[in-house]
Amino acid sequence: MATSDPEETAGSGWNVEPQESGFVAFWPHAEAPTVGEVVTAFAAWTATEITPDQLESDDDALWTIGIQVPGIDSGLIVWCERSRDLSEADRSQIGPDASKCAWVIRVQTILSSEEAAAEYFMVVGLLSGSLPDIVAVLDVVTGSLHARTRLDREFLAEGSEPVERLLWRLSRYEAMPNTEEGAVLLGTNGLARCGLPELDLMEVPRELSDAGAVLLHTLAGLMLENTAPEPGQTVEIGDGLVVSLRPVDEVQRFLKDETAGSAQWRVQAREHGLGEFALPRAAVCGREPEGAFKSIWTWPRAVIEQIAEGKAVLYMTQQSVRATERRARATWSTFAMAHASLARSAEASIRALAETGFMIQAAVPGSGTPRIEQSWFQIQKIDHATMTVAVLDKPLTRSDLEPGMTIELPSDEVSDWRVELGETVFEPDDADDLLGAIDAIRESGGIPPGEPR
Repeated sequence: MATSDPEETAGSGWNVEPQESGFVAFWPHAEAPTVGEVVTAFAAWTATEITPDQLESDDDALWTIGIQVPGIDSGLIVWCERSRDLSEADRSQIGPDASKCAWVIRVQTILSSEEAAAEYFMVVGLLSGSLPDIVAVLDVVTGSLHARTRLDREFLAEGSEPVERLLWRLSRYEAMPNTEEGAVLLGTNGLARCGLPELDLMEVPRELSDAGAVLLHTLAGLMLENTAPEPGQTVEIGDGLVVSLRPVDEVQRFLKDETAGSAQWRVQAREHGLGEFALPRAAVCGREPEGAFKSIWTWPRAVIEQIAEGKAVLYMTQQSVRATERRARATWSTFAMAHASLARSAEASIRALAETGFMIQAAVPGSGTPRIEQSWFQIQKIDHATMTVAVLDKPLTRSDLEPGMTIELPSDEVSDWRVELGETVFEPDDADDLLGAIDAIRESGGIPPGEPR
């Protein structure tokens, strides 16, 4: 992935020590679980003997132990404590089932930088599989909640595999309050626990932020699967799509104080509890600096614009391809049911949502080898084993397919899906919420107001 092969350990120039990962499992019973119950459950799940080390507990914990389990090199620190008083915002985030729990089981570990996705999968699978009464597991680093339905589908179902995208969260950060700044900062949180720098895209125009997010997700996955680039190296994230990683200090010094990502902004971000900005971070920039008089490293305009125009062919990691396909196909019935529900509505405005808001990704027919092109299509009709779709963007490998043309594809070749209902976007990970949103639309006769995801 990187353009050079340094002698020292790849990625070491960022000085990132793998950070701790924390998980909170919500226990629904009135009585707290005992050490013996938890250790016995872990031992039965892993089919191995587990000898806990009793550790000193702080004032909040009933008990604290250290254990070693197969497949997790650093071991686990596990403790039980009362569920903390939650604000309304916290309750909204974790949902009613987790909010009612009086007790939580907390786990802390350091994931292996080489097998971070696999160890993450094992930790969450251990908690949810050995303790089937657990109603949800919260990833403390990203704030992502895995509800029981998702635990069963993504971590415990036969054929489940690690999902690297769970290792990081992507956020959009705005300029300081009361400013007219029209650009945003896109940044990751979670890569540092894999021994990688967090990634920043600075000064991205708001209208291109979705394309910027695609770039960061792609780059993060490639960094996890391949050799981590050193500061200053360029990285190819797709056919002819090259970006460079620069130290943040090299870029932020050219920003106005009120701009998201400036030195002053980062000080305030840390003061307001955004701890991710205390970690080593890399600025994602263009291949070369811009400016004839004074060269300045800035966001990779050409790459992001190509992504926004649908002209970019991005590389995907093998793990990402498999995981995305599995999630899309496992939730395909929900997607199809949602589409059918809107398509049969008597309201023309609701039927229009079925015609415009449902997209699938699949291999372009006849795109050949060695690299099969994946493209997005708009659903026109789903008929059991087949689907009629409209071409959204002209494929690079099929010059005869023009935008708007309709073709038939087998339903079992879907590799991803997306539903856009107004400003709210649903993907396979949001399948549990999709049918509820469809019901709300049918009951109200249109799209209820809501915030974009």
